[in-house]
Amino acid sequence: MSGFLGTYHVNLDEKGRLNVPSKFRAILENSYGPQLITVVMRDYLVVFPEKEWEKNESKLENLSGLSEKDREEMRQYYARASECEVKSGKILIPQSQREAVGLTKELVLVGMSKTFEIWASERWKASGLNRL
Repeated sequence: MSGFLGTYHVNLDEKGRLNVPSKFRAILENSYGPQLITVVMRDYLVVFPEKEWEKNESKLENLSGLSEKDREEMRQYYARASECEVKSGKILIPQSQREAVGLTKELVLVGMSKTFEIWASERWKASGLNRL
């Protein structure tokens, strides 16, 4: 299996960086590369390796820029997305995204096969998803 699996507890440093768990880092190095796209969802961030983002972006290309409904759907993703990269095993999360999903010190990374999520520890616990 070469996908992102498992749940990892990590800390955000004072500059807004987190250490990528070694298993996730190995997947990125072996299958994707360092370029990432982070997207704000309701209570968490989704981290797409660039190749996976491109696959999903191709689905948005079919939407019409002249349709208000389609533009709203496109806006939900593009306006909430940022480019990031893994440097020295760390990801710098933009401050606007940290604030949008309440990331402070303690974080939870959740593997989702081709992507992974970044949650504030408190929000992860409150979601009830931490019960296995």
